[in-house]
Amino acid sequence: MAEAFAGFMIGITRILHRIKEAGATSEEAAKTPEEIGLRETDLKRLKKWGVHRTEDGRYYVECKDKKHC
Repeated sequence: MAEAFAGFMIGITRILHRIKEAGATSEEAAKTPEEIGLRETDLKRLKKWGVHRTEDGRYYVECKDKKHC
């Protein structure tokens, strides 16, 4: 069970890193799923993990501290 959860967390960490790598770290810099290279369904599921959606369908991870961006 713990291994499955660890794998899940690794997957989420990789997706969040991919979003940040695309430069989508603020609402102004948000990117479409195609620009990030991920499916929209995957991005929608990550709302509770800090992935935000803009009104026009772009996604970003808010990065306030500028340390982990």
